Amino acid sequence: MKIIIDDVKTGLANALDGKVNVECIELEVPKDIKFGDFAMPCFQLAKQLKLSPQEIAADLAGCSVNSDVIDRFSAVGPYLNIFVNKKFIARKVLNMDFSVRKNTNRNVMVEFVSPNTNKPLHLGHVRNMVIGETVSRVLEFAGNNVVRSCLFNDRGVHICKSMYAYLKWGDSADPDEKSDHFVGKFYVKFAQAAKEDEGLDEKAQELLRKWENEDQETRSVWKKMNKWAFDGFNETFRNMGISFDKFYFESEIYKDAVEIVKRGLKDNVFSEDDKGNVVAKLEDYGISDKIILRSDGTSVYITQDLFLAEQKFKDYNLDESIYVVGSEQNLHFKQLFKILELLGHDYFDKCFHLSYGMVYLPSGKMKSREGIVVDADDIMNNMIDLARREIVKRHQLTEDELSERSKDIGLGALKFHMCKNDPQKDMNFDPEESISFEGETGPYVQYTHARISSILRKTAYDIKVEDDDAIDFSLLDTEDDRKVLNILARFPEVIDDAAENLKPSKICRYLLDLSQAFNDYYHSNKVISEDKKLMNSRLYLLDSVKRALSSSLKILSIKPLEEM
Repeated sequence: MKIIIDDVKTGLANALDGKVNVECIELEVPKDIKFGDFAMPCFQLAKQLKLSPQEIAADLAGCSVNSDVIDRFSAVGPYLNIFVNKKFIARKVLNMDFSVRKNTNRNVMVEFVSPNTNKPLHLGHVRNMVIGETVSRVLEFAGNNVVRSCLFNDRGVHICKSMYAYLKWGDSADPDEKSDHFVGKFYVKFAQAAKEDEGLDEKAQELLRKWENEDQETRSVWKKMNKWAFDGFNETFRNMGISFDKFYFESEIYKDAVEIVKRGLKDNVFSEDDKGNVVAKLEDYGISDKIILRSDGTSVYITQDLFLAEQKFKDYNLDESIYVVGSEQNLHFKQLFKILELLGHDYFDKCFHLSYGMVYLPSGKMKSREGIVVDADDIMNNMIDLARREIVKRHQLTEDELSERSKDIGLGALKFHMCKNDPQKDMNFDPEESISFEGETGPYVQYTHARISSILRKTAYDIKVEDDDAIDFSLLDTEDDRKVLNILARFPEVIDDAAENLKPSKICRYLLDLSQAFNDYYHSNKVISEDKKLMNSRLYLLDSVKRALSSSLKILSIKPLEEM
């Protein structure tokens, strides 16, 4: 309701004729609308006016109201309840702009997905993709300039494991399936073989040393397998409807990262342990020490992260750098940000780890090394198939229409289910539950949008937002109207809350509340009628609900559907 608070405070100040300074008082929104649209707690006025809060509320409630905004006051205990002119609320809320707002000139980078190039993306990456993309979109909607980045972890011993297996068992074959899945098969094969042959891990380390020494044959195999991985990833990204502004590659930055470690040693930020490893001593800060460089000169993940953090701020003059990475890396980012501070980088406090929890299936946790994993492509295709089954129960469509709608609903269900949970919490993913056209799901919200679209088409509704002279806002004065209007009025603050706290789940909750309010409204109120003025006013209300649903769904990268 922030959209009308300034107007209410102005009306309140006029009505109270300067008796109190209302600008410094926070208005509250009562849980029950019978107590008014706003409530002003009078506790903080007691000392100033030398009266009890109850006496102050009763005194202020007796003031005459001369305002286009406020209808009346009432006192309930220590609260002054404020009833706002319903025509004013309806006009203000329904003429609200649900589109992108003014640019804040803040530059924000969101780094997400950032996969290893030795296996395909899995269900955990799906949650990462959805969180990263929706956080990017809500930040953009709130007026930020967002740069989407992806770091490819394309070097290291894990990459060499899949390379070694391909060299040993691959027979120089080209992919006979989606190319990243082809690469992943060899990573799994290595893990299985290593159970029987402990020497394979050393073979992978030897291959890594050859790679770092730029052995031509090793580099040739690496380039070929990485291209297969990149091609497969990009296909998955396209199918999920995401794209990136910048790709970083660990292979291109790891040497520069080593130079940072050398400078840190020289400046006594780092030290060597008795095994020759370079270590950041962090115990004095309540964080465990961290090896920055191995004794054999090979780097670890945090090595390249030190350089990449610096590079990002140079490349884009960032005001904030957000890392979307699972909660198992919480310690890593505490160490990284503290080391950046110790190195004297003033941007250390502009870095933020958006930690998210694990995804569990009915069968339990995924284990990629053993090959027990739900691939991102598989879960996406499964969701599209489930949507197709639901659609054919209800409609007869052409194959092209069925394919397109199945994808829109199936992937919408997947994204909504991933978004509606607080990112920091672990979550259970049940495909059957997420695809339901009823309950707290994406298809339920898409159906609500489609239902309103159908009503507007049926009535040949063609009133533009700016044509408010054609609408009698005073007719939208029932309790049902007010419930919908109050939820619509929350739209700007929901966006601000979601952007400030990096929680797309706030938008999911808003969509569900608004969808439920509309469906209750439509069940209880006749929209299409012979009373043209009332019908136009209610259709105008429905059109505003549709606009709010559409904007919110797009922030979640879910397509608002005209038909279900």
